[in-house]
Amino acid sequence: MARIFIVEDNEFIREGVTEYFQLEEHEVVEFAGVEGVIERMALTPPDLVILDIMLPDGNGFRVARDIRKSSDVPIIFLTAKEAEADRITGFEVGADDYVVKPFSTKELVMRAKALLRRTRGESSLESGASGSWRHGSDRLTLDAQRHQALMNDEELKLTSSEWELLSYLAFRSGQVLSRRVLLGECLDYLHDGSTRTVDTHIANLRSKLGTPDWIETVRGYGYRFNGTPELGS
Repeated sequence: MARIFIVEDNEFIREGVTEYFQLEEHEVVEFAGVEGVIERMALTPPDLVILDIMLPDGNGFRVARDIRKSSDVPIIFLTAKEAEADRITGFEVGADDYVVKPFSTKELVMRAKALLRRTRGESSLESGASGSWRHGSDRLTLDAQRHQALMNDEELKLTSSEWELLSYLAFRSGQVLSRRVLLGECLDYLHDGSTRTVDTHIANLRSKLGTPDWIETVRGYGYRFNGTPELGS
């Protein structure tokens, strides 16, 4: 069972989504706007936040930024804003997924369950796996048991989707992996997923890694991780 915050001003949508999650035996906390969300997080931290963007008393992008100041809880934006620029902004402020209205409630629940699996340690890395890679003077270390990524011994603050992508690429260092493969294997998009989603997550990862050189773009196909595995990793 997970605790899920649903921040949505449309009562019909909010109650419909709540009912589906309650049928899955999850605890749901409902908000009709941004008021009280951050304060409630401090008292009873959620396992997942489903967040509208256009709210009567605030903006979901700003709420996501505030959440990311203190928490890496997975965030799904649920919104009528379907422009590509809005999707990119959503991922840049720390969202793990972006669902456009009108939507299938069943698909939303499936995506939420996939995110919860990943954040609970059911990662693309084998349980307890760890590894280190060198690229130039930098050293990246991944520890699945702790769900921790370190760059030169400094912890990287990654979303669950960024963690999945980085670990999947790193443990396949040197292989060229298509965007479609990364969508399916790391982000659980079984159909109609936009490959731009992968591009945006990769751009965020490069920023956090400190240089784009760790992950190379293979034009027209996908990406390759350029770190050299250390012996024993």
